[in-house]
Amino acid sequence: MNQIDGQLAGALFIVAGAVFFLTRRILRFFKQRSGCSGSSCTGCEVGAVKTPDFVSLDQLKHSE
Repeated sequence: MNQIDGQLAGALFIVAGAVFFLTRRILRFFKQRSGCSGSSCTGCEVGAVKTPDFVSLDQLKHSE
């Protein structure tokens, strides 16, 4: 039982990969910025807040 067989090594490799992936995703989640993700790649200014466009129920009703 002191030796590591192939199945255990594979399982440890998969678990280590999952831990790495989850850690990276959690760090990205907490580092993200609001708005335009902190850059002006789409032409919006840094820190600009865009209000969402809502559709009213009258626009959704089918008029004949």
